[in-house]
Amino acid sequence: LPILSAEEIKTVHGTWKLDLTQKASKKDICKFIRCKENKPIEATKPLSHDQPKNVLLSPSAPFFQKLGITDANGKPKISRSSKLRQCQKFVEIVSRLVDESNILSESKDLGFVDMGCGRGYLTFALHSHLHDKYDNVNVQSKGIDARPKLMNEVNAIAKDLGSHFDGLQFMTGTIESAESNDDIDILIALHACDTATDDSLWYGIKKNASVIVSAPCCHKQVRMYLDAHVAKANDHPYADVLRHNIYKERIAETVTDSMRALLLEISDYDVQVFEFIGGEHTSKNVMITAIKRKKPRTTAQKEELKVRLKSLAEMHGIKQQKLADLMDEPILPKKSDSKKQKKGMPPLE
Repeated sequence: LPILSAEEIKTVHGTWKLDLTQKASKKDICKFIRCKENKPIEATKPLSHDQPKNVLLSPSAPFFQKLGITDANGKPKISRSSKLRQCQKFVEIVSRLVDESNILSESKDLGFVDMGCGRGYLTFALHSHLHDKYDNVNVQSKGIDARPKLMNEVNAIAKDLGSHFDGLQFMTGTIESAESNDDIDILIALHACDTATDDSLWYGIKKNASVIVSAPCCHKQVRMYLDAHVAKANDHPYADVLRHNIYKERIAETVTDSMRALLLEISDYDVQVFEFIGGEHTSKNVMITAIKRKKPRTTAQKEELKVRLKSLAEMHGIKQQKLADLMDEPILPKKSDSKKQKKGMPPLE
């Protein structure tokens, strides 16, 4: 038979040629001959969406396993994957705030209080991160919740985790009962219901907290005033927005948290309000963060903030707001002020 041209076949082990030079027979029709051996192939680089994420907390951390967020192999449980992402994002935010506040420029002690800590997922996460990040700093962390059985349970978990969590303790109590003679560095208050958020913010202000982190929950107090006010304002253009309950709820949230931001600024904090984590993980995803200013605002700056606070309250018919009450900060304009013509959108009346 004539010699046929050979074809190559490449595999992970080498390059092979199909030898067709031999005569056909029942015993041996053709052969594959390896003409080149390949070097071991390097692991394929993951695609961009498969790249390992740069996170501050290892999913295999023992405390995640103890709290039931990950399994024995350090893999997040399906029902807890969003909680793991929440912990990662929360720690990332607070870590940045600590750096920006320069808390540790004058002290080697760092403490935070988590009001209404619940099962302590975020409390454990933040304590672990701060302990690892600042290995020469004395980190003291406290979680406070009104449920004694739950506090006993998480205290036992902290004890089982060893010396890494010696500085973490959980206490049964309320915001009102959490009195301390010492200032605190960081105040955490996530998803405290309605005016409990205001109680937590006031606690942080009183204790001269360097960093305040809050994720407000419901906004019933302002919604009550807004409902009554809108009922009297059918002829106002804004009323066509507020007659829809979903918008009324959103505006109650927006106005309440805007007033809280102004009150924190009056208390000499720099404030940011932003989305904490995607809405697919939790519907209550607005976060308020505040860093204590090294240089207090001037009297003129504070007066301007107070005027803006009163204008916002007047426009929405808000006669009382819990944090303003605690700060003894009036939100109702004086009669002489209310008679003055103001620029912009008129009050809902």
